[in-house]
Amino acid sequence: MNSLLTLAVLFAWGSSSAHGSLLQLHKMISEVTGKNALLHYGFYGCYCGLGGKGQPKDATDRCCHLHDTCYQELLNYHCDAKKQNYHYSWHHGRLSCGQGSWCAYLSCECDRSLALCLRRNIRSYRKHYRFYPNSLC
Repeated sequence: MNSLLTLAVLFAWGSSSAHGSLLQLHKMISEVTGKNALLHYGFYGCYCGLGGKGQPKDATDRCCHLHDTCYQELLNYHCDAKKQNYHYSWHHGRLSCGQGSWCAYLSCECDRSLALCLRRNIRSYRKHYRFYPNSLC
């Protein structure tokens, strides 16, 4: 069931994006936090998931706000992070981005920063911000 939900949401985000770093981001966050990224962070607060507006609700939501800013900065350099494939490794609690194109590396670094931020702020996570209505942002 989780796989079906994951695929449905990724399709809703846009099929052109689903083959790029969004799948890698899901895997990275899930590995680093130990939580299913889509179910726990896909619709969290005002910034985790697609889009974002208003004030971040807590430290977890601020991580996603910073990630949105990172992706936006890459667009200034003609790098669409959502479509960028990259390589990374997660060994013994250490997350690192592999070699690749400049855009791929920077996309990975944005995602790496998010995953580590979410892990650092895991205690700020509040269930009532999960599936938070965008209209309240």
